Amino acid sequence: MRDVSALLLRTISDQLRERIIPDLTAADAIERATLSTQVLELLASDIDTLADVAEVHTPEFRKTIKTVLGTLPREVFTELLENWLSRLDAIAPETGLACQREIRTLRDLSAHILRACADRCDELPEGDTHSTISTVAATLGAQDRRLLDAVAAAGSVREEKQQDVNGGQDKDSAAPAGIELSPESVTGYLRQRYPDSPAVKATGVVAIPGGRSKKTWIISIENTDALPGEVVMRQDYQLHYEGTKVRNEYEPLATFSGLGLPVPAPLLLETEETSLGQPFMLMEKRAGAPPGTYFGLRDKCPGAIADLANTLACIHQTAPDGLGFTPDGDPEQSLMRLIGSYQEKWRKYSNKPSPIIDFACCWAKQMCRQDPGTVAVVHGDVGPHNMLVANDRLTALLDWEFSHLGDPAEDLGIARVYAEDVMAWEEFIHLYREAGGPPVPARRIELAMVLHFLKGASLVAVSSRNFEEGWTSEFIKGATSFAGLRQIELVIGSLLQRFNAIP
Repeated sequence: MRDVSALLLRTISDQLRERIIPDLTAADAIERATLSTQVLELLASDIDTLADVAEVHTPEFRKTIKTVLGTLPREVFTELLENWLSRLDAIAPETGLACQREIRTLRDLSAHILRACADRCDELPEGDTHSTISTVAATLGAQDRRLLDAVAAAGSVREEKQQDVNGGQDKDSAAPAGIELSPESVTGYLRQRYPDSPAVKATGVVAIPGGRSKKTWIISIENTDALPGEVVMRQDYQLHYEGTKVRNEYEPLATFSGLGLPVPAPLLLETEETSLGQPFMLMEKRAGAPPGTYFGLRDKCPGAIADLANTLACIHQTAPDGLGFTPDGDPEQSLMRLIGSYQEKWRKYSNKPSPIIDFACCWAKQMCRQDPGTVAVVHGDVGPHNMLVANDRLTALLDWEFSHLGDPAEDLGIARVYAEDVMAWEEFIHLYREAGGPPVPARRIELAMVLHFLKGASLVAVSSRNFEEGWTSEFIKGATSFAGLRQIELVIGSLLQRFNAIP
């Protein structure tokens, strides 16, 4: 018999999708309602499937932890081993919906073991002990991936059955947007900011779905020569656990738009709070639309991906003078510092255990030591969610908040995640090198593919902590944190298996 709670959650989701969303007109309202359906369906899927998954996988998970604790070198972990064994023995087997508690507790213990293994691997030289600890980490990472895959597979089977019942109706993907501004409030600001244009008027303010780290709007303007008729506004969130700032984007945008690259020109920067709230930036509006999301391409656009190869080559050859970037230590270790920053944020802010993410951090550090790096100006987030494409050409590369001096492998790894959907990677690299891009070791590019999603995990952790502790009431922050982490874990597990890090 289906649990009534799952039935109720799905009924609410169906009502949103079938009776409410079709009558909505505002993009912001549509994406919030659609994202609500995704969260409701994930919760319902857990209720329907976790008990069956747990019956098979929690005994296996428990056995794996006990086995690896017996193989870890006692002289390295001393009293930790006894503590972990005691914690394992104290985890009671659960049935029904209570299995969620058992799964979470087992994953939490596995994550603690993995973090300790990662820290010891950082301290120990290569050798038998280092190899034993690395093998244990890989075993725990592989076990977590099997559990995640089983949960996802059970949910997919349930979803396919539900689609059959509903006639195969597809669900629209959602992306977060920002809070509301009004034409009146923007008009008031503009008249104060541009006293030489006393009749300036904002005639439209439309939230743009898709911005996870910044709030974004298209603003229509009349009666002034100071600004174009349409501009894009990007604004910081007000958060306790801070992220990047719009001021970090301004100088890179000014430089690269001046070089003729497909980058929107910045028009105005407010570094302090105004009548419109948090600091923001105005920039020119470019033609086109994003060809996909953080999790993949929606539209096949080989021409735009080829343009991206050429654009990245130009970015990586640009002198950092005037961009506001300063070298941060040894340039060959830029990826290692990046891994460390993602690992630190994940450990500090995550409120859910994820052994697969902890293992990925450990594996990434080991991989990073195998090839020397180089340094260049990098964008830092070149996925389809930050591209505009029109007629299969790249019209804009957006969101420069993560740009910095780093390893060009970082951009190439992110690009590869998506480029392989439309062209052979060898073709992309050939275009990149032909345009003057520097040689980059293949293994560092593979590493950077995983780092792209480790960054996503760290950002989700920060958003989730802000929402959980009440520092923001933004529904988007809470909903995307809940739904996004699961997808990130699955992608990381798949990449680690592809690169033979786990069986």
